[in-house]
Amino acid sequence: MGPNAFKRTSIKNKQEKYIEARIKQLMDDMNNASDEYDKQWYNRIIQELTWVRDMSGTESKTNCYMEKTHVGAIGGKEIWT
Repeated sequence: MGPNAFKRTSIKNKQEKYIEARIKQLMDDMNNASDEYDKQWYNRIIQELTWVRDMSGTESKTNCYMEKTHVGAIGGKEIWT
């Protein structure tokens, strides 16, 4: 482990926390939106941030944002199919 290893870990943790917080904020905004197109736009941004989070992690990775949809509180409907 080099001298910058802890600094990189700290930066990564901050980035992951930011992405998680931002996804939660966007989900709240999506659930409060009244326009269907706004809800789709929020969902798309959430999908992209989820992809960034997944690609930077050590878990198994998928490279397709369309494999997951975020339903939220929109009556159980998927926004992206």
